[in-house]
Parts: sequence; structure tokens; C-alpha cells
Amino acid sequence: MKLPNKKSTKFSPLWVHLTASFFLVSIGMSSLAATPVGDAKTSYRRPVIFAGETRALDSTPIFVPPSNSSPVAVRYFVQEGTPVKKGEVILRVDSQGAADFDRVELEMVQTRERGLRDVADLEVKSIDAERNLGLARAALAKAKVDAALPKSQISALDFDKYQAELARAKRDLEVKLKSSDASKESIAHKREDSELALKKLQIQAAYLKAQSAQAEVRAERSGVVVHGYDAWNGKRLDEGGNAHVGALAGQIMGEGSVDVQAWILEADRPFIKEGDAVLVQFDALVNQSLTGKVTRISGAPEPRAIWGTGHYFKVEIKLPENHGLKLAHGMSVSIAPVATTALQVHAQPEQKAKHELARLAASKKELILDGEVLSRQSVAVSPPNIQHIWEYTLVMLAPEGSLLKAGDVAAIFEANDVQRNLDTLKSQFKEKQRAVEKLKLDQAEAERVADLLVSEAKSNAEKADRKASMPKELVKRIDYDKLVVDRELNTQLLQLAIRQREAQQRLRLADYRGAQSEMAQIKNNIDVLEKGLKGLTAIAKKGGTVIHNAGYDGEKYATGSRIFMGGMVASIADPEHLFVQAKVPEAQVGMLQLGQIASVTLPGTNTVVSAKLIAMGSVFHGKSRNQPIIVRDVELEFVEAPKNFKPGAAVQIKFSPSAVSEENKVKAKQAQSTQNRTSGAKG
Repeated sequence: MKLPNKKSTKFSPLWVHLTASFFLVSIGMSSLAATPVGDAKTSYRRPVIFAGETRALDSTPIFVPPSNSSPVAVRYFVQEGTPVKKGEVILRVDSQGAADFDRVELEMVQTRERGLRDVADLEVKSIDAERNLGLARAALAKAKVDAALPKSQISALDFDKYQAELARAKRDLEVKLKSSDASKESIAHKREDSELALKKLQIQAAYLKAQSAQAEVRAERSGVVVHGYDAWNGKRLDEGGNAHVGALAGQIMGEGSVDVQAWILEADRPFIKEGDAVLVQFDALVNQSLTGKVTRISGAPEPRAIWGTGHYFKVEIKLPENHGLKLAHGMSVSIAPVATTALQVHAQPEQKAKHELARLAASKKELILDGEVLSRQSVAVSPPNIQHIWEYTLVMLAPEGSLLKAGDVAAIFEANDVQRNLDTLKSQFKEKQRAVEKLKLDQAEAERVADLLVSEAKSNAEKADRKASMPKELVKRIDYDKLVVDRELNTQLLQLAIRQREAQQRLRLADYRGAQSEMAQIKNNIDVLEKGLKGLTAIAKKGGTVIHNAGYDGEKYATGSRIFMGGMVASIADPEHLFVQAKVPEAQVGMLQLGQIASVTLPGTNTVVSAKLIAMGSVFHGKSRNQPIIVRDVELEFVEAPKNFKPGAAVQIKFSPSAVSEENKVKAKQAQSTQNRTSGAKG
């Protein structure tokens, strides 16, 4: 741009305009910079409009319970719209707790038997130590008898020999005493170790039992169950589907009041404070607004990724009681302070009337939606839940749309590890069977040997008793004392032999029970794998139409697909109980009403049938992760049973403009009269 000439007395209009604008902007910026933040609302007012959503105050969220894997298969979920009472089971997911609990119970039996076996083995060794201790005491007693002989009555060589034998017997007794005490201490330690190992398994079993209980979600309050949506693929979470641990599976809705939770940008935060009155307008309820009150504003901003990269303050707004509007959870709202709305909305009745006329004109257009034909009764087709098998290969899947009968093969899965593990376990089971048979023969032989040892000890005790019963006058005093020692020793050896036989019997019983528990564990694993191997062939429990499901990549499952544990590859839907489900954008919900008739068209054919709108979803929700628009679910029921419609078919739903309600007609007349009065006032 060329500057004006200094000699010229006239300036160009553009240059004057730019200079004045720059001067005014500079003055405005200076005044704003000098104004404190707290006085911004009084010194500078501008329209502030922010958004939020309704929130049911008495609703209770339903979260997917914890599991060892994520995503996890939903095995049970009460049907949406079902009234439930507090404490009822509403959701159940796959859990390894039950299978692991059985395994831990077998380990508890094995640990208990192993502990009994180890204690019995140590008791046998302890009895041997006691026998050696008894022999050492008898040897010491005999050595004392010999060592008590006077030195004058025997040779010096024999005297020294007897004294040396006495010293050796004392040292041997000390060693045997320590060995006996050590064996008793080892028995006590082994019992403590066995009890600790058993308590550890008991704690683990209690944890697994609690984990199995956590796989079930019970209702925290009475209400109506509403299913949620998967944040990844936007599909509804139903029974047989997959869900991520910790995700919102749904809600239990009550019949209480509704408030508003909104988010306001950081730049707009200075223009609103707690206690302000705000005008709340609903996207689904055109020209129906309420005046609410700001009850709380968060102290720090937080990101809201669904709205972009900005940071927002969370604002809680309380709505007036008995407002009379039919509000649902998740409805989108726009909020503005009452001062702003008084300037921009209430001061412009003409624009408001034009907006109402435009909305009613739009409502007279045809509403066309995309929907899907579903069945109220369907059975999921998924691979079996086999422990330590995480992936399966789909080798056969019934064609989509095919009609199966009960007992027909719906899908065949493959897992190479299952057959290999099963063959290994079967060979181990046969080997364990042979080992148990050999153990029984060995134990029978050991029992006969133990009986012979007891009989021998009993015979020796009787013989020693007879010898010691002879009169003292007929036997030397030194020999008689030794016979008494032998009698006491053999009596003690008989008792030890009986105790040893009992301990060996307990040891043999523990060995046999331990072997039996190992066989039971292997047999249980074989049964699990055989059941899983049988479950690799999915059989249709009920007749119906096959509908293929899509994986995480959005592609439908086909032969050769890799299936994660718990994944549902297809469903078998009953074609006799069909209905249509669709999603209506929030701004178009007001164009529909229950009982409204729509035309349902099957693309690619000339088939057109009538359906009646029978239900609307209890909540508003985001359509999917990639399409975060707010929608409401609607269900339509066929007026007559269709012939060419199959579950899973995509259809087009058309609502004719003749379905405008009488309420909307009255509003149209009121808007028209308002516009006429405004035009007359201007004239």
C-alpha cells in the first residue's frame, strides 16, 4: 500500500479507516489489560454459550468386573429394560477362578497327603533313632555293670577294657540323644511347613473363590437395566459379546430427577460463577428450555478429547423441580447465562418465531434412517474356553444367512495345542496307573515284612522276659543284671516295632492317596481338554439364521480368521421374532412419537413392509468412537410378519411427514400468530 504524499492536504479514506481502527483497538486492549479479572463481567460482557448433557441423579453405573484377560466374554447380561431388584445378578463374565479353584483344591489334597507322608517318613526315622537310643542306653547299663567290678578281682587288662567301654557307651548315648532330639524337631518343623503350605493354598482358594464371585455383578439398587456401548466399535454390549475390563457396561436407571453436567472453556470461565442462573436448552426438545442454577464449578480444567484439544472446567447445574419435561439420561444441552439470553433470545421474538417455523417446516420432511433387522432370541457361536489356550483358528463357518436346524454344525475351530496336550496327559495318566499298581504290590510286601518284624520283636521280648524270670540264686549277679537290662530293652523294642509298623502304614496310605490325587488331577485335565476338544465343533442349540460378526478390525469373520479366547464369531437368530433397531440423531428425536408407522425397505428388492415405533431408548449416547454424535435408540415392530427379511439385514426406514403430532401443529399455529403480531407491530 502506498503512503500518502506529505505535500498533499487530503488523505485516502482507506488509510484513515485503518489508522482509526488501530487506535481504537489499542485503547480497548489497554482498558482490558487494566481491568481486574474479577470485574470482567461488569466491565466487559460478551455472549457465553457452553454445552453439556443431562445426568440421572439416581442412576448406578454397571462396570465390567476384573478378569485375568481383557477383553473378556460377557456370558450373562440381563435383557435391556428389565426391572431388577437390589442384590440380583445382572452381569457375569468369563473367569478362570472356577477352574483354578478346582485345581487348587486338588493341590490342597496333594499337599495334605504329601505332608502326612513326609511326617510319617520322619516318624519312621525317629523310631529308628529311638531304637538306637534304647540300644545305646542298654549298652551303657551293661557297661556300668562291668565297670563296677573291683580292680582287685579282675585283671588290669579287663579293668581298662571295661572302663573304656563305659566311656564309649556314654559318648555313644550322647550322640544318640542328639540324633533323637533332632528327629523330633524335624517332625515338628515338617508339620509346621505342611500347615503353612496348606494355609497358603487355602488363602489362594479363598482368593479364587472371591475372584469367581467378582465375575458376577449384582445390582446395587432397584431400577431398570440399560445396556451400554463399546467405546472401540460402538456396538451395544449384549450377552455373548466382548467387553474391556473396567468399561461402562450399562446403567441401572431409577425414576428420580435429572440434572446437567456441562463443560466450559478456560477462556469463558471468568464470565460464570457458582450461583448464576442459566438458561438450559435441549437439542431433542426444541423451544423447551429451563432455568437452572450453577451449583459447582471444578477448581481446575481438564481435557475432553471428544471435543478436541482444549481444556474445560466441569460445571454442575441443578434444574428446577417439577419442571414437567420428559428428560432422559445423556441428552445434549446448550447453556447460556440468563443475562446473555435476555439480550440475544428473549429480546428477539421474531427470530424465535422464525426458528420455530423453520423447525416445523423441517419436521414436515421425510425422516429416513438406516436400521438393522434383529432377533429377540439369538444364540452366540464362539470357541470354547480352554485353559491356557488363547487363540483359535476358524476352519469352518456356516454361510451368513443360512438357516440351521438344532444339531447342525455352525462352526469348527482349531487349536493344535489341545490335541498335543491331550495326548501328553493321556500317556502320563497311563504311566501313573502302572506306577499305582506297582505301588500297591510294593506296599503289600512291605506290610508283610512289618508284621514279621513285630512278631520277631514280640518273640525276643518273651524270651528275654523268661530269662530274667530265673531265680537270682541260680545266676551270677552280673549276668542277672544284664538279663534285666535285656528284658527292658526288648520290651521297649517291641513297642517301637509296633509304632514303626503303624507309622509305615500311615506312610503307605499317604503314598497311595498322593498317587491317587495325582491321577485325579491328570484325569481332570484330560476331561477339560476332551470337553474343549469337543467344543471346538460348535453345534447349533436352536434353529435359526446365521449372522456373522465383525472382529476388532471391522472385518467380518471368515474361514482362516484368528479368534481370541471368548470371541463371538457369529450368532444364530430366531427368524420368528424379528424387530428393527435404528439410531436417531438427537436433533431429530422430536419428529418421532410412539405408535408412529414407518415404511421399512429392504435394499436391492422391492419389498416394503410397515412397522410401528414401539420403544425409544432410555438414554442418549454417542454413536461410536469414530462418530461421536449423540443418538437415541428406537425399536420398530413389524405390523405383519415379513417374508424376505432375515436377521442381520440392513434396511431403510422412512417416516412419512403425515406423522406430525397434534402438539407440533399447535406450536406451528402459535409461531405463525407470533410472527403475524410482530409484522403488524412493525407496520
